[in-house]
Amino acid sequence: MGAWKQGLHQARSLKPSRIRQQAHRHFRLEVRAADDAGREALCRILIPDEITGPERTRAGEHLVAPGEAAEILVRDPGTSGAGVVLDPHDPDAGLRELLRVYAPYRLALGRIFAPLRRLLARDLIQALASRNAAIAAISALPEVVPNPLSLVLALGEMGSDTVLITANQVGLAFELAALHDEPIGWRAQSGRVGLVLAGALGWRTLARELVGLIPAGYGLAAKSGIAYSGSLAVGAALWRYQAPARGAAFQPRRKFLRTQPAPVERQIA
Repeated sequence: MGAWKQGLHQARSLKPSRIRQQAHRHFRLEVRAADDAGREALCRILIPDEITGPERTRAGEHLVAPGEAAEILVRDPGTSGAGVVLDPHDPDAGLRELLRVYAPYRLALGRIFAPLRRLLARDLIQALASRNAAIAAISALPEVVPNPLSLVLALGEMGSDTVLITANQVGLAFELAALHDEPIGWRAQSGRVGLVLAGALGWRTLARELVGLIPAGYGLAAKSGIAYSGSLAVGAALWRYQAPARGAAFQPRRKFLRTQPAPVERQIA
């Protein structure tokens, strides 16, 4: 029932302003290393060379020089003390640990630093899929395990699991838009919300038909699997979606232009 309660809480707390506040939470990040070369290597993990223009400038503004006050601290394996260890030769583990240790800042970190953005997007989509699969499985129990309360539970289940699953997906739409640094709100994200609502009925119909065709027990697994795979598909579509600029036609997301930017160290000196 934990997943059900979590889904219900998510449905009730769909407040774009809260997600906007989390994504724009102010932070300063200090990078510690044994020498300048080591520090530059860590900075380039957070701000790769392909990140250019205003996005690079914005990211550099969140890095502070050693000794300055900072809410977030990363260090290389050769440096002792507090902070998340970030290995230049295998950065993914350290980047995931950074998102875990500083969870209250994770949307803000993902919005500012592109490598964290990709990792966090995958984590958010995966977590949503697992949560929705659990909700679908719980809602299908009255159909699979008959008991005196089956009718009551079935009546309560009608449409409720779809509402919770869809609400979770709408919440994900706001979070992924925040990672893309797009405006957050029902109106601003009407395209993503419409994408979620358009798919909700189709996934719901497929799940119900499948549960009815498959013997008891297996139908529950099928419904849960559809909720899981459907949420993954919706999450991937939401991540690829790019809100068109006002008055402009929809355009696919473009790759960053590769240039030779100045070392990150110079930007935070």
